[in-house]
Amino acid sequence: MKYKESSLDIYAFVNCYQDEISGSFIKKIHQVSQDEFIFQIYRSDVKRRSLFLSLSKGIAFHDVQTPETPSNMAMTLRSMLEDRKIISIYQINFDRILGMDLSGGLKVILEVFREGNLIVLQDNIIKFAYNQREWKNRTIARGSPYNPPESHDPTILDPEGCALILRNSKANIVQTLATRFNLGGEMAEEVAFRMGLDKNTQAASFARIDDLRNAISGILQESRNNRGFLYSKSDIVSPVILNHLQEEPERVFDSFAEALDYYLQNYPEGEAKESPMQKRIRSIEKSIEEFKSNSEKFRKQGEFIFSNLKSIEVVIEAIRNQENRVVKDFKLFPGCTVISIDPARKRCQVDLNGNILDLQYNRKPSENGNIAFQEAKDFHAKIEGAEKAIEEARKQVVPAQKAQRKKMRKTFWFETYRWFFTSEGNLVLAGKDRKSNEKVVKKHMKQFDLYVHADLYGAPSTIVKGTDTTRPSEISARESCQFAVCFSRAWPAGQLSGSAYWVYPEQVSKTAESGEYVTSGSWVIRGKRNYFFDLPMHLYLGKINYSGEILPMVSPIPFESQGKLIEIMPGKTRRDEVARKIREELETSLEEIERLLPPGTSDIV
Repeated sequence: MKYKESSLDIYAFVNCYQDEISGSFIKKIHQVSQDEFIFQIYRSDVKRRSLFLSLSKGIAFHDVQTPETPSNMAMTLRSMLEDRKIISIYQINFDRILGMDLSGGLKVILEVFREGNLIVLQDNIIKFAYNQREWKNRTIARGSPYNPPESHDPTILDPEGCALILRNSKANIVQTLATRFNLGGEMAEEVAFRMGLDKNTQAASFARIDDLRNAISGILQESRNNRGFLYSKSDIVSPVILNHLQEEPERVFDSFAEALDYYLQNYPEGEAKESPMQKRIRSIEKSIEEFKSNSEKFRKQGEFIFSNLKSIEVVIEAIRNQENRVVKDFKLFPGCTVISIDPARKRCQVDLNGNILDLQYNRKPSENGNIAFQEAKDFHAKIEGAEKAIEEARKQVVPAQKAQRKKMRKTFWFETYRWFFTSEGNLVLAGKDRKSNEKVVKKHMKQFDLYVHADLYGAPSTIVKGTDTTRPSEISARESCQFAVCFSRAWPAGQLSGSAYWVYPEQVSKTAESGEYVTSGSWVIRGKRNYFFDLPMHLYLGKINYSGEILPMVSPIPFESQGKLIEIMPGKTRRDEVARKIREELETSLEEIERLLPPGTSDIV
């Protein structure tokens, strides 16, 4: 797993722990790896603590084994910093830069971007730098003054400054927030999600400045609550809840420092790193998804424009008359709201009956329709080019993988999801995240299946497979409801029972009520819901024989296991510890057991 602190992580750490760190004395410095250091700090009321400074990861309270003999670099840092008092600790420009003011006019700077850097200043002149570099507008070298990179600090940006950045951006809103506002990818995605924005919205046409500033401010304030959330599927530890991931945190910590320490202890960097070619493939795959989304978006926009030429003509004519007005969400006529006008680019953004349109108001409606279709074709052409590139890249990866591949058992299609077989032999499938929640229903739910959902927000979409002519019985429906509850947020919350319901496939829809929006992975349920209440929270792990292969399985009910059968329930034992104990009992791989376990802590009964 990877780990690199974002600007928000550093902001949260500084604001939560500056009072604990300030006033401490630096007692010893150890270099524990090539680019990682431990600053042992001491203050009489908080005693000794290990401050972990990593050029590639960030800052945390994290204790590791220190070498018996200090490195030359550690000795150099000791000679400059030992017994110095930490006056203050702070973040610079809401960037991935940490500063510590020490007694005697010294400063320590930790930069956590590019290759990272650890810098010591004396009266703002560089006295020591781990990496000495020179760029066009910046120099890191001994004897030079220290200047941080130029960046916009969203914590102090006024409305005019925000509007100027957006207006001058050529990227979409998420990319602009991530780079120009210095928020980073995850925080930018979260801001857009909380505001209900399409992340492909062009920043230049965005006008909800006050709402944007409030959303950013809300996340910053939340990060000061000193809590931690581990999202192991997405490989993220965060000081705030990340709703845009649409997955439950595997674990919630009482402090952000505890979350960081847990992550660093339990998810060290693996020996086998992703090759550059594999990274390229992953990047191309992500681009293909974006191209498909944009192509579909512009195709639908073109179709809508040609189906509503007269309405579009009225809109364009009205906007031409409003061109020089400063507008913000005003209604032209019922069902039509002008979101923004950009006179410089002759563009406007309009909400027409729930359809967000980007129009060039100096062109005819039919020309706007043709422009949208051309954009769709351009993105489709990009998809074809990207698919050819990924095919070539995969040809280069396959030979290397074959040389290292171990003999493994056959993997069945349903193992992509959470799954089990009911006592009556019905296959149950449940999503693991937003994408699989979407896929399990769209791809696998048929006429004689049942749809199941725990009575909690964010629980997995679950289906019980019937036959070609027969629906599952009430017994299988109940067992599936119990399964859905166990893999909901009820488990990490420590609940001992929960409720769930089942409905028929025809009651499950993607069509929202007027004015509402159904996100990816979510579904609208209409009609009667058939509830089961007080479902017990426990799971059984064992092994079954399926098509000649021995598979580990987790089930809400006891089953005939090929060997031992282990029962677990919500508890206080760390997930990795539970997985290791079960692996020893079932004599299977740790990876397979971890795939089966519910989120959060558990106890073996």
